Amino acid sequence: MSARGVVTCAVAALTLAGAAACGVDPTRVDDAGPAPVISARGAAATIYLLRDGRLAPKNVTTTSSAVEDLITALFEVGRRPGDGLGTALRGFRLEQSVVGRYGVDSGVRNDPENPVGLRLHVIVNGPGRLGRTALAQITCTARLREEIWAVKITQTTPKGPMALGEHTCKEYHRLAAPSVNLPP
Repeated sequence: MSARGVVTCAVAALTLAGAAACGVDPTRVDDAGPAPVISARGAAATIYLLRDGRLAPKNVTTTSSAVEDLITALFEVGRRPGDGLGTALRGFRLEQSVVGRYGVDSGVRNDPENPVGLRLHVIVNGPGRLGRTALAQITCTARLREEIWAVKITQTTPKGPMALGEHTCKEYHRLAAPSVNLPP
């Protein structure tokens, strides 16, 4: 056999061996429908900033309507409030916000015998200690979501975490700007 014939046979043998070695038979293509698409639309929400040291609402755009995104927006907008509004959160940074069950034995929320809502735990870092108006901003903004029954706030410090208690907006009603109705 010529050298050319040997090469041709070798190529044919390798091609057959490669196809046989895979062990997977080709299949047809199945159409699974359109590709998933992520919507980039944000949600409109209300947060509480300060006007003359009193809680005043401001409408903002957030990533979603989730309470965690609402609190994130509070800290972000607080850095550049505008509209004659200020914040007691200047210099503070949101580290984390976590939603957990709140209520009797943390059971099923829809059971009238066992009323359960959600608690938002907000962890903040910054200089000094969070003041009353800063606590009010966080608490009343979170309580705008009816599923949030209480807000637990922790501030991290160089000496470790400092628990600042569990709050509802009711305790801050005296901090409301004129004609502003705060959530419970």
